[in-house]
Amino acid sequence: MTRTLLSLVLKALQKITCLGLLLWPLPAFSLVVDGLYNAAIQVEDQSPEQMLRAKKMGLAQVLVKVTGQTQNLTHPKVRAALRNPDAYLQRFSFGTELLTNGQPQAVIELSFDSLQVNQLIRESGHSIWGKDRAAVLVWLVEDTQGIRQIVNDNRHPMVAQIMSQANLRGMPLLWPLLDLEDQLSINAGDLWGVFRDTITRASNRYQADAVLVGLMFQDSQKLWRVDWNFWLDDAEQKWSSQGADIAVLVEPLQDRLAASLVEKFALDTGAESLNKEARKSAILRIDQVTQVGDYVEIQTMLQTIAGIQKVQLHSARGTTLEFRLFAQSNLAQVKSVIDLKRRLQAVESTDIVVLDQSLDSKSNLVWHYQWN
Repeated sequence: MTRTLLSLVLKALQKITCLGLLLWPLPAFSLVVDGLYNAAIQVEDQSPEQMLRAKKMGLAQVLVKVTGQTQNLTHPKVRAALRNPDAYLQRFSFGTELLTNGQPQAVIELSFDSLQVNQLIRESGHSIWGKDRAAVLVWLVEDTQGIRQIVNDNRHPMVAQIMSQANLRGMPLLWPLLDLEDQLSINAGDLWGVFRDTITRASNRYQADAVLVGLMFQDSQKLWRVDWNFWLDDAEQKWSSQGADIAVLVEPLQDRLAASLVEKFALDTGAESLNKEARKSAILRIDQVTQVGDYVEIQTMLQTIAGIQKVQLHSARGTTLEFRLFAQSNLAQVKSVIDLKRRLQAVESTDIVVLDQSLDSKSNLVWHYQWN
């Protein structure tokens, strides 16, 4: 980006700061997951054996959070790394946490080097699931002797297990408020019948990126059974799990959810994936950028997306900016992550005339958004 171009953009934005901007309601949750490279492991003492065990477990937890998949731990390179966790450890400290029974438990808080961990993941041929993550709205219905109710209380065993496993994966989950608005728009019978239109309308207020519906009950043999329906974009998945222990039912659920989300949003940055197609750049056009602070926020936002190698501002006219993005990963995956950004609303348009005439929109991929 040239200094001249940046100066022109700042001057243009300063002239239009007085213009009004239509503010869209933003969600109360964040899709940016922090602490992906941190772990807290319970220890009995500070002996070398306990320390080594905690470091191995901490690195394993981080690798699962950043790749989304537990089976990635079986890769030979990963297994070798787990035998020498100190090579990836940045710092550690000791602390305490309260258990569910209120008793204090000693823990070691570990922070691993993100660059080293990402390099290990690349060398292992796995994708990196960045901190920008899709939020999943969970509707859970329990049938108890024919009486069905929607549950969202984290004291409920199934809810607690789902939340615990999701935290270990760094997976944002939303639960319905079950307030008056929810009660007027949906009931347990709608969910049990999996009436998708009704569920979708009731879910819209939460602005989630995916919806999970769980129907749980005990069969005649007193085994727990849960039927799952998962909707991501236009795709639908259905599966069931069964067992005597609720905790056993949740881990396969998290594997299925993570697999779907990783496939769409994780960034494949392995050297073998960087073929000619994946190296292409794209033009990002953003309308309704009315303030200098908006420009700074957009620039920072784009630069922090893991799959984007470089961001260049190419043109500015009125309230419209155009950037060229150079990707380290497949462009479709990068766009999926950009689509998660709540302040960018996709604009459906066909023939886009780019502002920078040196860029041919017919031979360049153009993504069009509005800043909200």
